[in-house]
Amino acid sequence: MPKHYVYRMNHDTGYAPKIQGKLCTLAGCKYSKTGKKRNIEESAEKGSWVIGIGGNRTTKPDKLIYMLKVKENISIREFMRIYPNESKYLVIETNMTRVLVSREYYYFGKNAITLNGLDGLIVKTQGCKCPSDKDVEKLLSFLEKEGHTKKQINGKPNNPDNYHSNKNKSSCGDSKCKAKC
Repeated sequence: MPKHYVYRMNHDTGYAPKIQGKLCTLAGCKYSKTGKKRNIEESAEKGSWVIGIGGNRTTKPDKLIYMLKVKENISIREFMRIYPNESKYLVIETNMTRVLVSREYYYFGKNAITLNGLDGLIVKTQGCKCPSDKDVEKLLSFLEKEGHTKKQINGKPNNPDNYHSNKNKSSCGDSKCKAKC
């Protein structure tokens, strides 16, 4: 069984996750900048669910921004070769090596939803944790009960401010992720 990951998002700009057509990708946000510690982009595998919970700077703290089911975890160069149109937004960074590709996802953005009764999925600090299969199933059941379907875009990004193109801003803080959970 693949591990699942939930993390607290520092921002939601439309870059990571990035939704284009039928694909939702995660690249350039949850990777190990030092290369010393594996992180979500290095660790997630086919079948893993990655869940983004809003942090204070998203304006949607403790709410579900998105979740995606990993179909592929491929190198950035392979992603650019296989998906040339979908990869145009990426800028190759030295330590960014992987892209998580999904065709099953939920994206809420500005319309992030409260996780009633699912407090175990809330990450209160920067970093990530590995929720149980049971917690992920509860979340999927909750979304289905609320009428949400996969590949549904329910909102635009919370703060689309070119976050990644502004070198004066800090990065995602992903070095605190404990991907070995």
